[in-house]
Formats: sequence, structure tokens, C-alpha cells
Amino acid sequence: MQAFPQLIAGALREEWGESPSARKAVGLITNANERAVRNWFDGRNGPSGENLVRLIQHSDAVLSAVLRASRRDQLLPAVALMRLKASLQMAIDSLDEAFPSR
Repeated sequence: MQAFPQLIAGALREEWGESPSARKAVGLITNANERAVRNWFDGRNGPSGENLVRLIQHSDAVLSAVLRASRRDQLLPAVALMRLKASLQMAIDSLDEAFPSR
């Protein structure tokens, strides 16, 4: 199994990219300091406890990485279904906006 800090770093980069604004967004989500977030993205160390939970709340990539690391792969389809549901809801909202009911 990949080391936890590298696992989370990969998920963070997958979800938010590698730009300074990505690191800032993660910092705002977690209220973590800039240095801690930089270390997470670089894979030097990983978030723990409350910060990990906050990241999971905002990132399917982090949730999926944690599920894989904990050998709970059978739950990954649920993550994909949640993502699909959100996409479908956005499409429905766009259609409702474009073609309002009378």
C-alpha cells in the first residue's frame, strides 16, 4: 500500500490540481495553515482527524483514496453514484433555468 501522505497528496492534486489557488482552496476548507497544506500536497505528511474529515466532505478523490486504503473498495460504486446524481441534478437545474415552467 502507498504511504498515507503520498496517497492523500495524489488525491488532492487529482481533485484540485497543483496551483497555488488549489492550495488556498484546501486551506480555506480545512482552516489549516499554508505550510501544512503545502506539506499535504507535497506528500511530506498528511492531514489527520478533523482536517481529513473536512477534505472527505469536499472531495470524492480523497474519499475514494481513503476507501481504497482501508480496503473498502466495495463502497467505491456509491461514490460514483453520488457524483452521477450531482451531475444529473446540475443538468436538471440548467434545463429548468432554460425552460421555466409556466
